[in-house]
Amino acid sequence: MKMMHRMILFDLDGTLLTSDGTVCSATANIIKCCKQEGHYIGYITARSRSKKNIRLLDGLPCDFTAFYNGAVICAGNQLIESNVLSYKQVTSILQRLNKDFPDVTIDVHQEPWHFSSICSEMCYYMDLEKGKVCSLTQLPEHDVQRIRLKSENLMSIPIQKYMTPESTFYYTTFGDVIIGHKNANKGTAAKRASEIFRTPLDQMIAFGDDINDIDMLKIVGTGVAMGNAVPILKKIADYVTRTNDENGIAFWINEYLVKYGQR
Repeated sequence: MKMMHRMILFDLDGTLLTSDGTVCSATANIIKCCKQEGHYIGYITARSRSKKNIRLLDGLPCDFTAFYNGAVICAGNQLIESNVLSYKQVTSILQRLNKDFPDVTIDVHQEPWHFSSICSEMCYYMDLEKGKVCSLTQLPEHDVQRIRLKSENLMSIPIQKYMTPESTFYYTTFGDVIIGHKNANKGTAAKRASEIFRTPLDQMIAFGDDINDIDMLKIVGTGVAMGNAVPILKKIADYVTRTNDENGIAFWINEYLVKYGQR
C-alpha cells in the first residue's frame, strides 16, 4: 500500500531524545526512512536556539523547527516567524514580580543573551559564553523569547495578575513556570507548519511526552504520547507508544506508518 505523504513532528526531551540526551540509531534511521518516503519532518521544542541544541539534530532530516515552544519558527535554515515578548512588556512583568516575590529565581532568554538570577546575576552570550554581569534592571533592550520562574512557593503566587495582553504562562512538571508570548505554543507552531508546507492538520502526526505537548497532540490528526509521558498527555493522545528509552518512536512508526501505510 502506498503511503500518504504527511508531516511528522517531534518534541525533543523525553521524546526524540533518550534519557542520556542522545538520539538512538533506531529512531534516527526511521526518521530518515520517513523523509525518503516523502514525509516532511519537523521538531518543536521548549529548548533555546543555541548551537548546542541545533547540533542535536545533526544528521537528521529537518524541514521545520520551532524553538521555545514556537517563539522562534524556522523552515530549513530560514527564520519564518518570531512570537516574542517586547522588552517593555518583560520589564513590567519582571519588575513587579521581583518586587513582590524577591525569592523567585528568574531566567530570561533574550537571544543571544541569557539572564539568570541564580547565576550571580550573569548575563552571557549563549554560544560563546562571553560573560557580562548585570542586574535584572540592566537587561539588554532586546525582545524576550522565554521567561522561567523557579521557587518552592510558585503555586501560591497569582501569576495571572502579572500577565500582559500578549503574554501567557504554564506550569511545568518540575513545578516551574514558563512565561512567553500567547502565540508561542506548540499547537500554534503545528498550525504554522501546516500552512508553510501545505499539509492539512489531519495529515500530521506528532510525538510528545509533557504538558506543553498537549496543544500539539490535540490539533494534529494523529497524536502519539510516549510511554514515559505525563498521564494527562496519554489520556488525550490517539496512541501511546513505548518510552523514549525503548525506541518508542521507531516502534510506533514501524507498527502504524510503515506496516499499514498509516490508517
